Amino acid sequence: MYRVLIADDDILMQEALKILISRDESFQIVQVVGSGDSAVKACREDAIDIVFMDMLMPGMTGLEASRMIHQSNPEITIYMLSAFSSHVFIRSMARDEVKDVLEKPVTWAHLKKVLENYKTNHEDTVMTHQEELAIFLRQKDFGEFYRSLSGIIDQIYELAGEDSARLIKLFTYIGQNLLDTRMVYDENIQIGELFPINEALISDRKTSELWLFRVMDYLFQQNSINRYPLLENIFLYIENHIKEDITLNTIIENCAISQGYLSRIFREQLNVSVTEYIHMKKLHLAKGYFYFTEDSIADVAYRLGYNESSYFSKVFKKYEKITVKQYRMETRKKRSL
Repeated sequence: MYRVLIADDDILMQEALKILISRDESFQIVQVVGSGDSAVKACREDAIDIVFMDMLMPGMTGLEASRMIHQSNPEITIYMLSAFSSHVFIRSMARDEVKDVLEKPVTWAHLKKVLENYKTNHEDTVMTHQEELAIFLRQKDFGEFYRSLSGIIDQIYELAGEDSARLIKLFTYIGQNLLDTRMVYDENIQIGELFPINEALISDRKTSELWLFRVMDYLFQQNSINRYPLLENIFLYIENHIKEDITLNTIIENCAISQGYLSRIFREQLNVSVTEYIHMKKLHLAKGYFYFTEDSIADVAYRLGYNESSYFSKVFKKYEKITVKQYRMETRKKRSL
């Protein structure tokens, strides 16, 4: 779903655009503002794909706001709204900042064509990745998500290259749309508030993988809790004790739930056992330690509640398909580039 900002000080125009744009389910109006300053602020703080910007507003003009938005995030598409037949002039003044100029009053036929063209031009690989992640959620398959995560990250980087602004845009777009799709009961929640993302975080594929794991883990948990509210205590207990030698027995002893019932609903919601889920959570943390610290394998193993580093190494290889030493060598090699 593409996220739309309307910037116009005319309330009637605001309402007209809201009604027209809402006819296409691919577009969601996330904010409506009445000034150029507010439009710039909204684009800095929210994940916006498209801006419909009035040319003349109090204070900062639409043209000035468009330049500032484009400078901070060139991935945002801006359509200028003008009551005057000055399309050629506006385009000459904002060749890079403005995609097109729409003359007021905007008709549905014209706006529909604009929206359809936008969708055609933006149906790229990122939609495939978003849908792939959404399928894992719909099929309730945490294990398959875990196995596919690294490959999805590699494909996203192949799409965006080394363009940090585009990478942030893509990850924010994917995260926000997954959040909107799976959590429709809270339309105001923003992915950047739950899981901040910045240039430092996406500077390496490994750290981006850690970010996306946290997003998807959160969504799996929320979907599971929606179906079985008692799982909230289970997930909370796992989160609070993840660095300990936590087992299925310790969970059922502390959360007042039978082993059989927990095992059944857990596998129903995530398609993995409780123990498998705990291992994946621990390995997620382990990869973060290996990236950000120089701690030894034994230190990381003990820090995460594994009593023997040899057992930790065995678990790591089982889920990651490479040894811990190989993973550390790959991480260090990429960080040195």
